[in-house]
Amino acid sequence: MDTLLYLLKIGLGLGLVMSTSCSTAQNHRAQAAVAPLLHFQKTPCLGTCPSYEATVLENGTIRFFGYSDVPVVDSVTFTLTPRQLEALRQDISQLDYTALRDTYLTNWSDMPSTITTFYKDGKEVKRVKQEEGGPKALLDFQEKVHTLLMDLADAEAKRRLPIR
Repeated sequence: MDTLLYLLKIGLGLGLVMSTSCSTAQNHRAQAAVAPLLHFQKTPCLGTCPSYEATVLENGTIRFFGYSDVPVVDSVTFTLTPRQLEALRQDISQLDYTALRDTYLTNWSDMPSTITTFYKDGKEVKRVKQEEGGPKALLDFQEKVHTLLMDLADAEAKRRLPIR
């Protein structure tokens, strides 16, 4: 009887260990899917500059927070199409972001900033604050990301319009 009870305890213990390791593996996969790929932020100015931030996740989900002078002043979630996500990944890989300076600043006090944070495996690799100037490749990349985000925000704003 003691041997049977002992074997039963061992079996239950192994079952718990197995189920825990499976759920741990699933959690790691789930975390990888929601790891950040890119964080993009436009800061306000004294005029009508768009002010927002957006975090693009590895799975194509975008958490967008519109603050001012954007089509949607709210927190919204967008989802990139597989094609859009792949194009963004290619743009990131073609930009030699690790070689960029950390800042491209101006002497003007009311200039907005574009802050771009790059991630690899969910960990921040490089953060670039750009107010004025910088390499053409960085400026082109920022414009592409900004246009993509504003297109998504425009579509969301139109979706929210009341039906008449």
